Amino acid sequence: MCKVQGPDGYLYEPVWINPQDATARGIRDGDIVKIYNERGAILGGARVTERIIPGAVSQDHGARHDPIAPELDRGGSNNIISPRGLVSRNCLGVVTSGFLVEIERVDLAELRDNYPEAFKREYNPASGLLFNAWVIDDEVTEGKKW
Repeated sequence: MCKVQGPDGYLYEPVWINPQDATARGIRDGDIVKIYNERGAILGGARVTERIIPGAVSQDHGARHDPIAPELDRGGSNNIISPRGLVSRNCLGVVTSGFLVEIERVDLAELRDNYPEAFKREYNPASGLLFNAWVIDDEVTEGKKW
């Protein structure tokens, strides 16, 4: 399913939600939503559909990382909210699906007011943040050893 264009022009990862759950939370198709738990939060665009069971939401993992603040991501990077541990002590794997979250509609204007620098970074809808959005100014790093 295609990305969801927000009122800010950004292309958000779709988040599938059942109509029953969406109605209970005041979420409509195309709204920008926050999926969160105790580990952090990610944004996405709501896709209200019967194709997801009540009580569950789904957002593809592996999206691009576009942090607004620590533990708050605009690009849909589910690693922020997935469990940190390994699958078991005998298996080197991570849990990238099947974990608990909550979902709610967000006010993008309020987020933009609270985090203006994050919303000013240069962005390409096809590939995400541009290189210069990640480069640190030489004046800031001068004299520091990495």
